[in-house]
Amino acid sequence: MIIIIIIITALANLADFLLKLGADAAGTSLDEPLAIFLTPWIWLGGLLGITAMALWVYILGRHQISHAYPIFVGLGFVNIPLASWLFLHEEISSLRLAGTLLILAGIIVVHFQSGETAPGAPPAGKEIPAARIPGGDL
Repeated sequence: MIIIIIIITALANLADFLLKLGADAAGTSLDEPLAIFLTPWIWLGGLLGITAMALWVYILGRHQISHAYPIFVGLGFVNIPLASWLFLHEEISSLRLAGTLLILAGIIVVHFQSGETAPGAPPAGKEIPAARIPGGDL
């Protein structure tokens, strides 16, 4: 599951990054309000966003949201500043870097503490007692 969440997060974050590039390319002028819809970055970002959403629905149908969502969101808090620093040359303060590392540590704790169980499955290490059928003792 963690691999799929990493892929979903990468797609969603790339979609956000492309939407940012598209917004910058379209400009902020109200003279051309349709410029946003004519920007290829916007279309590509939207397509990746829809793809990420479809995969997210797949994950939600098979895993606990209390386990999957913190990982998904936390990875976004790690990926976006990194990509912004690498490709948009935005500055990252030492305090923001420290916070990002704490988030990364939290993702690791959530992943390994929760375990990977399917919805409705008993927590790891706990077994469901066998059903007893009345009069079925042999």
